[in-house]
Amino acid sequence: MNSGDTHKGSCHCGAVAATLAASKPAAELRVRSCQCSFCRRHGTRTLSDPQGHALITTATPEALVRYRFGLQTADYLVCRTCGTYVAAVQDDGGRQIAVINAAGLDIEAFRGRAGEPVSYDGEAAADRRARRRTYWMPIQVRIDGQ
Repeated sequence: MNSGDTHKGSCHCGAVAATLAASKPAAELRVRSCQCSFCRRHGTRTLSDPQGHALITTATPEALVRYRFGLQTADYLVCRTCGTYVAAVQDDGGRQIAVINAAGLDIEAFRGRAGEPVSYDGEAAADRRARRRTYWMPIQVRIDGQ
């Protein structure tokens, strides 16, 4: 991994935490603002670093709710207590890849950064998975209480 920074954040109530080990400085990471109804309603600004890695931690498996919609190609991780959208995770041949919601996690290095509006309307499921393989990053979801 190249020299980058480690960025930390958490949901509103603190039950779910995230750490992004970036391969480059925050200013060089692309921040997106998906225009689907789920993301718009959550004020989402997602980011990923394919050469980096993200870690989501929580004390209990019950703290995270997995929600699927649309093409059913990813799990959207939401804090059960405060409702914060934390990340979107896709299984990719035995590994997990994801984007994290920098706005929902209140990651300091990304505060105030506008997301680049993106729309994936009309994208077929296979195309969506392929795009994610290119742009999303490896992630681990860890339950610290176990």
